[in-house]
Amino acid sequence: MNDADLTPLMRQYREIKRAYHDAILFFRVGDFYEMFYQDAEEASGLLSIALTSRDKGRPVPVPLCGVPYHAATGYIAKLLKAGRTVALCDQVEDPKLAAGLVRREVVRLYTPGTLIDTELLPAAESNFLAAVAATPVPARSSQQSGRPPVLGLAALDLSTGEFWVMEFHGDRAQADLQDELARLEPRELLHPSDLPHKAEQLFIPLRGLRLCAQDLSCFDRPAAERALREQFGVGSLDGFGCQGLSLGIQAAGAVMRYLRETQPTASLGHVRRLQVRHSGHEMHLDSVTIRNLELIRPLAGDAGGRKDGTLLSVLDRTVTAMGSRLMREWIVRPLVQPAPIRARLEAVGELAENLQARAAFRAALRTVQDIPRLSSRISLGAATPRELLALKQSVAVLPGIRSRLSSLRSPLLQDLARSWDDLADVHELIERTILPDAPISIRDGGIIRDGSRADLDELRKTCREGKGWIAKLETQERERTGIESLKVRFNQVFGYYIEVTKANLARVPDHYIRKQTLVNAERFITPELKELEDRVTGAEQKLNTLEQELFEQVRGQLAQETPRLQAMGTAIALLDVLAALAETASVNRYAFPDVDDGGAIRITEGRHPVVERLDLPGGFIPNDTLLDLDANRLLVITGPNMAGKSTYLRQVALIVLMAQMGSFVPARAARIGLVDRIFTRVGASDNLTAGQSTFMVEMTETAQILNGATVRSLILLDEIGRGTSTYDGLSIAWAVAEHIQDRRYVGARTLFATHYHELTELAGLREGIKNYTVLVRERNDEVLFLRKIVEGGADRSYGIHVARLAGLPVPVIDRAREVLAQLERPSAEAHGQAAASQAPGSDPSLPQPHPIIEEVRQMDLFSMTPLEALNRLAELQRRLDEKPRA
Repeated sequence: MNDADLTPLMRQYREIKRAYHDAILFFRVGDFYEMFYQDAEEASGLLSIALTSRDKGRPVPVPLCGVPYHAATGYIAKLLKAGRTVALCDQVEDPKLAAGLVRREVVRLYTPGTLIDTELLPAAESNFLAAVAATPVPARSSQQSGRPPVLGLAALDLSTGEFWVMEFHGDRAQADLQDELARLEPRELLHPSDLPHKAEQLFIPLRGLRLCAQDLSCFDRPAAERALREQFGVGSLDGFGCQGLSLGIQAAGAVMRYLRETQPTASLGHVRRLQVRHSGHEMHLDSVTIRNLELIRPLAGDAGGRKDGTLLSVLDRTVTAMGSRLMREWIVRPLVQPAPIRARLEAVGELAENLQARAAFRAALRTVQDIPRLSSRISLGAATPRELLALKQSVAVLPGIRSRLSSLRSPLLQDLARSWDDLADVHELIERTILPDAPISIRDGGIIRDGSRADLDELRKTCREGKGWIAKLETQERERTGIESLKVRFNQVFGYYIEVTKANLARVPDHYIRKQTLVNAERFITPELKELEDRVTGAEQKLNTLEQELFEQVRGQLAQETPRLQAMGTAIALLDVLAALAETASVNRYAFPDVDDGGAIRITEGRHPVVERLDLPGGFIPNDTLLDLDANRLLVITGPNMAGKSTYLRQVALIVLMAQMGSFVPARAARIGLVDRIFTRVGASDNLTAGQSTFMVEMTETAQILNGATVRSLILLDEIGRGTSTYDGLSIAWAVAEHIQDRRYVGARTLFATHYHELTELAGLREGIKNYTVLVRERNDEVLFLRKIVEGGADRSYGIHVARLAGLPVPVIDRAREVLAQLERPSAEAHGQAAASQAPGSDPSLPQPHPIIEEVRQMDLFSMTPLEALNRLAELQRRLDEKPRA
């Protein structure tokens, strides 16, 4: 359809829609936001609302659906969750004053990374918009040209004003960027359209991420610097520590440009500084480790974003939204310097010992709303009267908290007390101007207290008296006409009118002017009534306009206090996290860990913080750990499936991580030598999106560990090599263990769980390796897992027993026992023959050939279907029955 064939309204719609072709356009028409054409067809399905049409009399009706303007936020949330963006087009002039078609403009583009609305944001999670900038793609690869790759990252949470940049250099730049994004979990990511690596591959691991390719001009360095200097009102970015961060500045500039385009009416005054983040100040946790240790989200059942069964679910006893966000930040960014770690631990310790102070803090903080996000909405001019009242309620408790803080002794809490701001003037301003029962919308009136302005009081008096005048007029007209049922009423169409039932129409005076006829009554107006109406409604309109102006003035005054509000939001979050960790330590009987620069990790009666909370038969069995950089560098842990090896590995890593984030730990005692990185290779999974098999994923993750680990790292390896044949897997596991043990290559503290019992031979061949196993008790053909880690090696895998527990059919289990018995009879003789036939000059430190018995022992029946298990056992039986070749 040509524009000439359209109504003026639809031509206006088409013109605005052209600029926002990728978004669903909410087009304000009266009291509704309407959607047309393809937007209407798509939105009606996503929102489960009726699809109708406009201009039905025309040859081609226009598809239409709509939502009430006052309920738009809920519908926008559904569209965002469905992966769409929404352009909000409002009427930007009063329809009563418009000469012709009302002027409309897009005032906001809703995208996942630019949200500030409380209803659209998860309270306990940050909402980052991120951008990645890369060195231009050379004619040859960076390796051929000799230039190491450089990647810049910028991230901004518009809802709080947090804004930071960092850069990644060298051959690990891409991997380090992916790991940082895994910790950050941005909602939206901007990248150059010619990113050197395929963006889809680079960002595959990220959850719920919207990728936005941007033209190269958006990453222009001079333009980025100008935009940032203008935003912060400075002549140079060097004061923020940005010297030399060319790619980081480009990424930050792209973020600012995107915000200016999508939020054209936003002032961004709450974005006041740019921080430079350095990876060397935090423990490095890659995306694999964050997932395997279930720090934030469980490995299973994560569709709804639940945190059950995670370290976060155990530690997050915070009572404020900003405290919960900071707790998550601490978990994924543990510290690597002893002094700040000890400062946190001492503060947690003092609060753990002082129940009265801790309880008082937590009770007061429960009344505190999300101050960082409230201050951002105030600065952006989006805060409602109710949100100002929420801020008043929040700051009301600050003097009492400061009073208690001043009596505590730990350095971190003393620093907090010295920098504490009661924000008494903020409280006084809101208390003096805003009514305690103010409405949500500024359009509804009833916002400003009496006494704030003389003209406001006069208008309010006129409105109150005017309603009295109307009531008096109603009484007068009843007496004058003798119509007892006469009523003076009001609606938006006619204003004030007189309603008379049809039974009394004969008594209606001649000067009444008929306005509307109903089934049982008629409506009239009189000159006197219209005069009163003009006085009353005029005063009400003026009153509402004045109240809006005064409210915006108060909001503007509060916006000037944004830096103070942001600083106190940070301080309150810190106190909340410290008190929450103290509460958790007290309730769960955690111990104060001693964190130092040494190489030893010594844990006495350590427990898994998540698993111990489960209702386990017999309770959780604690275990000791000794790892160091000398004789106990690599612990080979053997034992049957389901005995607790994987739990033990994760338990040690979580205790180390908790200690370095500043938390007490689930143990009787712990001494933690600082760890710079935690690596995990745990469990089996494939990556179909990237075209990688289970074994390929396993080898890729192992390669990343061997290439990235340092002597200060902690490595967890669980069942390396099980994704391939027995001999290939054993060979790889053996070589990996040797490489890690060797100080020339890695020499890191390592827990190596395996079913390859041959690896226990390493302890006698290489220094720094110790064998440990999980105790098992056998009784009457039953196996009892004691869950206790002791020094020594296991001689059996108990795979058939585990298969029976997993529910394999009885015929499969019985046949497996028959085959195992046949295989075990000649095993000793076969092993002796294999040893005797060893070629002269072969390396005795390498594993020797083994009989078929070992293949049965290594069978992972737990992961097989019954048919697969039967076929595998039949194959082994055939091989056993074959005669040796001459």
